[in-house]
Order: sequence, then C-alpha cells, then structure tokens
Amino acid sequence: MIRRNDRTLLPVGDDWPAALARALAAAVAELRATLGPDLATWCWGRIHATQPQHTLSAALPDLAPLLNPPSVPMGGDGDTVQAASFIAGAGYGVTSTSAARYVFDLADWDRSAWVVPLGASGHPGSPHYADQAPVWAEVQLLPMRYDWTHIRREAETQQALEPA
Repeated sequence: MIRRNDRTLLPVGDDWPAALARALAAAVAELRATLGPDLATWCWGRIHATQPQHTLSAALPDLAPLLNPPSVPMGGDGDTVQAASFIAGAGYGVTSTSAARYVFDLADWDRSAWVVPLGASGHPGSPHYADQAPVWAEVQLLPMRYDWTHIRREAETQQALEPA
C-alpha cells in the first residue's frame, strides 16, 4: 500500500510518511518510558521474559516463590523460529512458547541434543525443576544420551523399580 501510495487505511488528508513518523515516535516514546533514556541499555529481553507459574501457585500463594520457576529473558516472538509469543496490548511478557527443541543425529545418536523451557523434573524441590530455563533462553541445547555406557557414567542417581 505504501509503494502504491494507497491511502485507503489512512485518515483523510494523511499520508504514509507522516503516519510512519508518528508510529516511530510513539514506539520510541514507549521504549524510553519502559526502558529508560539510555539506548545502550535497551534490550528485548528486559521486557520480553518468561513468567512461568505453577498450577498450585494461585491456591497456595505462600508457596508461590518455591513453586514458580524463575523468569528468564527471551528473544524471539510469535513469528520467529525462537517462538516466544506475547499478547499485543497486554505487555511483552512471554505467554507461550514451544514445548521442546530437539536435534537428532541419525548417523550418531549420541550427538543428538535437546532442551525444554524449564527442566526435566516436575518436582519443585529438584535441582532439575527449572535448570534448563537459561539454556532454553540462550537457544542452546543439551546432550541426549543413547549409549548405556554414557548414561551409567553420567547419571546423578539410579532408581530401581521392582514389582511388589
């Protein structure tokens, strides 16, 4: 529409250069109000961060600090490979993201990698409850293990499940 100078969407008497200048000025004003006057400190992750909440936090607000995983700054948005959506008009906090990232090396399974947004444990007291969140935010991966020698050597604990 801009290339064709199609002003159908603009108020009568307005033109694209003026509309774009207003939009840019409003965006910069919002950024200054939110992130401060020093452009060197402006960073998407300062306003675009995860806000994970455990299902029981609302029912047990005194335990929310223990239940809720930590917030981490995120890149991306709903239209990028690093999917991290936010709700326009409701702030820039991450409202949804993908459930996991995997890379499989079919020639060498032990070179495969993965990461999840929080951690591999669902127990808030576990050190692995949210230990992958910073790795997730930095768009890094963690090794997956398929070779039992590696698995046994690198395992932190072992658990045997035996029928009654």
